[in-house]
Amino acid sequence: MKTLNLLAPVSQLVKPIRRQSASRVNALLINVPRVQLSSGKNKYLLMMIHMHGLTRFGRTIVRGSTSKDHEEIFEKVQKEMDKIGICTKCLGGGFISNKEEKKVMKIYGCCKTFGEAPHGRTKDILLSWTKFQHYNIILP
Repeated sequence: MKTLNLLAPVSQLVKPIRRQSASRVNALLINVPRVQLSSGKNKYLLMMIHMHGLTRFGRTIVRGSTSKDHEEIFEKVQKEMDKIGICTKCLGGGFISNKEEKKVMKIYGCCKTFGEAPHGRTKDILLSWTKFQHYNIILP
């Protein structure tokens, strides 16, 4: 009984860590667009975004650009996500040839820095996005 009395003041000193609620985390992640691509030949990255320590609530996004390398895309996305408190993890990369006028996309290749993205997963994400639902997406 005496040990319990001694521990009581310590429990009052230690404050529990306040966690983000699941609904707040989901709201932050849902506000991030799932796909951002430009027309023409894109270098793209498949990325997982999540709140630090809450990977269960992660979301996979596709980011493509006509920039000179994949690292530039990653740094740009990472800066955007850091501003709103979201962590980023790259799952791989490759190339997307986006011919908007013909509604055809070709996903192919590999990123030297981050490795090859699972192109089938990228295709599923693109087809779930309303803008690309009626596209013919070709895999190697």
